[in-house]
Amino acid sequence: MNISLLLGMSLRNLWRNGRKSRGTFAVMCVSILALCLLSGYMQANVELIRDAFMRWGARGHLVIEKPASDLARQVEGAGQIPLTLKTQARIEAVLKGDADVVTSARILRISGMVSNATVSTIFAGIGQDVQEIRQIKGPAYEFDVVAGTPLWMETRAQPLILGQGLAAILGCQVPDTGFAPLQPGDTPVSRPLDCPEIPLELTAATRGTARINVIQAQPTGIMDWGIKEVNDRLVVLPMADAQSLLNTSDVSEYHVLLREGVSLSAARDRIAAALQAEGVEGVEVFRWSDRAAFYVQVKAVLGGFLNFIAFIACAIGFTSLLNASYMNFSQRAREFATLRSLGFPRRFVLGLTALENSWLALGAAALGIGGASLIVLAVRRAQIMWTPPGSSNAVPVDLAWVWPTYIAAALAVVLIAACASAIPTRKILRRPIRAVLSDR
Repeated sequence: MNISLLLGMSLRNLWRNGRKSRGTFAVMCVSILALCLLSGYMQANVELIRDAFMRWGARGHLVIEKPASDLARQVEGAGQIPLTLKTQARIEAVLKGDADVVTSARILRISGMVSNATVSTIFAGIGQDVQEIRQIKGPAYEFDVVAGTPLWMETRAQPLILGQGLAAILGCQVPDTGFAPLQPGDTPVSRPLDCPEIPLELTAATRGTARINVIQAQPTGIMDWGIKEVNDRLVVLPMADAQSLLNTSDVSEYHVLLREGVSLSAARDRIAAALQAEGVEGVEVFRWSDRAAFYVQVKAVLGGFLNFIAFIACAIGFTSLLNASYMNFSQRAREFATLRSLGFPRRFVLGLTALENSWLALGAAALGIGGASLIVLAVRRAQIMWTPPGSSNAVPVDLAWVWPTYIAAALAVVLIAACASAIPTRKILRRPIRAVLSDR
């Protein structure tokens, strides 16, 4: 088969007969454009939620804790057995000996009552290793307050970060602006903290006894966690102050940051095996996403919706191409019969029609992907923000570049086009040459 002749004839035929397929061309363009934009929107949202857990929530890549029950293995925060100093030393020895670990931060979960001169209310929050948490959050999320200063910048004794709702309950002036991650080159917007100057009293039941302990702390910053119910109770303390409140040296868990590109599953299994070898019993290593129910649910919903749209786009594209192929090729039956009478085999005609449809599909893919790329570029530059239902802060409306989807869409539409051409062409080629040429 003469490939150059086949390519040349298919391009000339497409140019001559392409106007018959303009509707099909438009349908394929719109289908590919919609599929690429939806895939970009899904990817951008998945990345945003991933960063919210790993960076903003400072979980890092792995969480090490001692779950108190089977439920705690499935639901984060359902119950943890405290990690003693001896256990902490063994965990830290393992983490320091792993070349893939960048840093680790201890977390202590706390709850109790917070009071000032006029108000008393419930709080729930954490104590944390401040500098290590800053490293896990990274440059985009380290300035994590909407007013005042983050803990890693604070030099005053006994600093305390309050959630927006809790700060308002305690008489602070809370800015309307929510948290937004910093873009490269941006500097954080500093807002003064306006709270009553009297220290707050935090009261909690101490570990292992029925005794009550009280510490005083000075509000130094206001944080927007993104969820109103959390903001209404949230406090964040340095680890030493949180341990002093609970009168303990225990911690609840470790958050571990790994090097970029490291396999989370492999690192989890390796660290878990090393902990077991060190004799650390009952401690388990979880990936950040293992119990991130919201992330898993959103990813599953968006993935299912994307697959549904991809199926619909393929079905519409195939049906449109099949109808256009029947209309186009049935009118050219004498042309195909003439080629066969000149000695060209059936496979040449099949290849000719497949190439014509493929060129049409490639053109539609190029236009659809090009249009999607321009829209992605415009949306990313516009930096549009919106506040989702149930959220207390605005998030960016973003679209991601999804080159695998672009390539897969182009290959799929070419394959569909080739298949759609084969059905009517084979039907036409079944007729005898003499019968086709004798038709008027």
